[in-house]
Amino acid sequence: MSTLPVVQLRRRQEFWQKSQETAKELRREAHTIDPERPRRGIGQAAHNLLRVMNQIEHPTAETNQQKEFYILYGTYRDWIAAVTAEKTARDSNRRLSPKDHEKIVSVHSSFNDSLREIFNRWGTTITPADIMQILNNFIPIADKPHYRKKMETSIKGVRTELLAELALENMGFEVIRATTEQDKKGIDYLITDSQGKQTAIDIKSSRFKANKTNDRNAKYYNDGTIAICPFSPETLESIHTVLPADPYGQMLGPSKEMLKNLSDSGVVDKDEYDRIKDELNEQIADMHERNSNPTRTGKKLTHV
Repeated sequence: MSTLPVVQLRRRQEFWQKSQETAKELRREAHTIDPERPRRGIGQAAHNLLRVMNQIEHPTAETNQQKEFYILYGTYRDWIAAVTAEKTARDSNRRLSPKDHEKIVSVHSSFNDSLREIFNRWGTTITPADIMQILNNFIPIADKPHYRKKMETSIKGVRTELLAELALENMGFEVIRATTEQDKKGIDYLITDSQGKQTAIDIKSSRFKANKTNDRNAKYYNDGTIAICPFSPETLESIHTVLPADPYGQMLGPSKEMLKNLSDSGVVDKDEYDRIKDELNEQIADMHERNSNPTRTGKKLTHV
């Protein structure tokens, strides 16, 4: 039996243990703040515990993990409030004020950032369902279809961005994550190809959303940002954990898929497309050769 699954299992157990410990500490602090309605005190509880953590002069990996979970749970509480505000406005057929809209966008952005941190640390050993479960254990939303669907969309969106980032790096692009201000304008990454051409891209989790965003941009903004859906649902399902355990080998196939979508969207021209495609094909062929001939490297690599 390979040692990799054992390592993944231990990391997965560590994830669950750490998530439960921090959730318990947050609930205890929230109850101290508001014994009658402790859920209302979660935001302040997260702030209090983070303030204590930030005073640690030499933080360890463990304290950093605690901080990330405190931030996740705190922003999750804010996320629920934001989704509630959006739903209330929609159900009453009224538009949010610009100020309220900007606040809600900021809340969603902060929550997505907290998901990103969790995924970057634990993503190779946990599934999207695991994230849903720990959040639902903290504040239940599983029996509320609107909130559950919104959460699934948020998780899928952040995961798709991170997978797209891996694919872009496999293709040899220089990748710069958007600033907060650029993110408000719908930009996720600035990517530069081998010819020095830089493009602002907006990663979407469905072709429908990408097409709708591009139509809107062309009609109202025309700022050069291109929305793209990098992967099919089947590709996302084929990667069982949030992030692939082998970010190189498991992402070669998806990288080719994203390259085709970049070409179809006009992000790369034919010459750049052909060059990158040839390089990816060579890498895939080499990996198949290594898999079929383990003596070449002494071990099999991850199957593409």
